[in-house]
Amino acid sequence: MNVIIADDSKVVRSIVEKAIKPLGYSSFQAIHGGEAIEILEKMGSKVDLILMDWNMPIMDGYNALVKIKEDSRFSSIPIIMLTSESDDNKVKMARDAGAAGYVKKPFTSDELLDNIQRVITGS
Repeated sequence: MNVIIADDSKVVRSIVEKAIKPLGYSSFQAIHGGEAIEILEKMGSKVDLILMDWNMPIMDGYNALVKIKEDSRFSSIPIIMLTSESDDNKVKMARDAGAAGYVKKPFTSDELLDNIQRVITGS
């Protein structure tokens, strides 16, 4: 499984990568939403999941989410928001825009993996 990890924090990207690697997931790192879209453009249907922070420079995660979901080539790829944004309105905005999941920082590896499993299996 190929996963894009989009977060401006190298530490967070590293933590997420270490959490998903034992499951056999390959990760591609982006430091902002625009870079995540660039990776997606190159890899296309080979991307199985996107884990995206909300607050990033250049293009934030919410705007990247909206752009990805509007593109019919990528709209079926599940996106889980990983963010410190805990406001209920922002959670609703992300869900309404097509986010498959929403994990609030700080999170544990188990919380992250549970959310990924839930999104991938649809349960």
